[in-house]
Amino acid sequence: MAAALEIKNLAVVYQGVIQALSSLSLRVPAGSIVALLGANGAGKTTTLKAISGFLPLQDGRITHGTITIGGEDTSALAPHMIVRRGIFHVREGRHVFGEMTVEENLIAATFAQRKSRPRKVAFDEVYGYFPILSQRRGQQAGYLSGGEQQMLAIGRALVADPEMILLDEPSLGLAPLIVRDIFQIVEQINRDKKVSILLVEQNAVIALKYASYGYVIENGRTVLEGSAAELSANEDIQKFYLGVD
Repeated sequence: MAAALEIKNLAVVYQGVIQALSSLSLRVPAGSIVALLGANGAGKTTTLKAISGFLPLQDGRITHGTITIGGEDTSALAPHMIVRRGIFHVREGRHVFGEMTVEENLIAATFAQRKSRPRKVAFDEVYGYFPILSQRRGQQAGYLSGGEQQMLAIGRALVADPEMILLDEPSLGLAPLIVRDIFQIVEQINRDKKVSILLVEQNAVIALKYASYGYVIENGRTVLEGSAAELSANEDIQKFYLGVD
């Protein structure tokens, strides 16, 4: 299967001295959900920032390796150019515009669209996946629950009509039932729209339930990879990530 994203031997430093990634490689086949697992500080979020071009905003830079999106090396592109190639980063912590309404947040995402389409069509698609947002469309996003804000963050990505969504810790701070609902909708989006998804998630149980393939990183490098079934059956994964003694 063709790769939507391929990373080879990626190295990243912050402030010129802090090594965040040292030799990271991974591949996301087109239309798949791939999980990126690892402990806090392993380099998961840095990987997503490298892909989306956010590193320079935090005094980070790629020192080695390549990031290829749709066959093009995008390692040196600015964030707005990467979005134009269909990559949308749903950041950890949701980062909705709290003083703007739900609908105004969706309007803001239209500026990231690669090709114009009527707002009503784009917004109705979001409301179809997340009906609660339709009920909240005139409400300030800062007053939404955590789960609703996560839905809105994903909804903004949909408005941009992405080829790939980089989804960073979508379960963070949410109740288990809300997490389940969100992941089921993410799976439906992947299935309906053939959107590739690179999923960073602390909850390895749910990540491996919905992903088809996964990578484990430690200290900024890839240490293990395999199908979701293979990783779920791995004794080390069971012990350190799945809570199995």
